[in-house]
Amino acid sequence: FGVPGVATDEENRVHNPSGTNKHNLFFLKQLEQARSIRNRTVECFERASSPFISNEERERLLTFLIVGGGPTSIEFASELYDFLHHDLSRWYPDLSDKYQIVVVEAGNHLLGAFSENLSSYVEKKFKKRKIVTLTGESVQEVQMNSVVLNSGKHLRTEFAFWSTGNKELDFVKTWV
Repeated sequence: FGVPGVATDEENRVHNPSGTNKHNLFFLKQLEQARSIRNRTVECFERASSPFISNEERERLLTFLIVGGGPTSIEFASELYDFLHHDLSRWYPDLSDKYQIVVVEAGNHLLGAFSENLSSYVEKKFKKRKIVTLTGESVQEVQMNSVVLNSGKHLRTEFAFWSTGNKELDFVKTWV
């Protein structure tokens, strides 16, 4: 007590993939971002429900990509699954089996910093829910309608949620 402290914020750690396109890239740090995520998710279903849209475009609109396999990403993937499965599937029954959630993790397992038991549990749960996990992959480029992985694979999507950690703000670096 009696010692002043300084509380600083942090920013999302984006591992600088080339061509980073902010249009389809979402973070989750503030309430405004949560609203944007919900609105884009509903918008994707609304656009995908059009009878005038191609199957390829529908698949792109209903592919939800999550970059990172840490606790925030796993929680988000689970909540997104619940929202798609329980709410949007009821509102758009013709699309209830058309969406896909994909988690991309650079490490060999999800939740790599946690116990192997927990990691295995999550991976089994995701497999049961048909949430695709791509481990040993990282995003090299974020394009307008897709991302490019380090393996060269292109994932077409309208939605990429980025959760690969945090870093200090630039002005904090000057203090240290």
